[in-house]
Amino acid sequence: MINEQLKKIEIFKNLTEVELEKIINISVIKKLSRENVLFYEGEKPKFFYVLVDGFVKFYKTDLKGNEIVIQFFTQPMFLAEMPSFENIPFPATAISMKDESCFLLIEREKFLLLLNSDPKFGLYLIKSLSQKVRSLEQVINRNLIYDAMTKVCSFIKENPKDIVDTKHKDIAIVLNMAPETLSRILKKLKNLNIIDKKGTLLDEEKLEMFLAF
Repeated sequence: MINEQLKKIEIFKNLTEVELEKIINISVIKKLSRENVLFYEGEKPKFFYVLVDGFVKFYKTDLKGNEIVIQFFTQPMFLAEMPSFENIPFPATAISMKDESCFLLIEREKFLLLLNSDPKFGLYLIKSLSQKVRSLEQVINRNLIYDAMTKVCSFIKENPKDIVDTKHKDIAIVLNMAPETLSRILKKLKNLNIIDKKGTLLDEEKLEMFLAF
C-alpha cells in the first residue's frame, strides 16, 4: 500500500521495488489529525519528511504572535528537504489542515548514508528541491503581484483537485484573503461557467483569460 502511494511522488516514481524497500525500511508512518503539528519553527530535524496524503500548512509567527502563512502542500512530496539535509532549524511550523494527513518520516542519518551510497537518490533530491523553487516563485507571484481574482484563478489552475476537496476557509488563508472575497470570486466564476457548483474546472480557456497579463 505505502509503495503505491510513494510512487505518486516524483522523487520515488522511477525507483524499483528493491529501492523503495530501502526507503521504507528506514522510515515510519505518522498520521496527524487537523491542527496537529508535524514540526515547529526553530526545531532541529530528526527526519526527512514526506507528505503521503493530506493538507499541510507552513507558517511563521511574528513578534506579536501573529501567524503568517508561508505555503501549503496537498500533493505527495518531500517537505522541508533543505533543513533536513543541512541539519539546520526549520524556518517555519508545519501543521496538518486535514482530518487525517499521512506522512513518511525517513530517519535522517540513514537516508544521508543512502544518498552517499547511491547517486540516484541524490539526483532525485535535487529535482525535489528544484520543484520547491518553482513553487516558491508561484507563492511570490500570488502574494505580491496578483489581484484577488488572479490569485483564485491561479490557485484553480495549479490545484484543480484542491479547490473541490479543500475547505474554502483554508483556501482563503492560503491566498491571504477574506473568505467572503473568495466566495464572491468563486460565485462569479460559476456564473461565467468556468467552474461548476463543486468548483470543478469546466473551461480552462476562459480561466486563462484572467491570468493573461
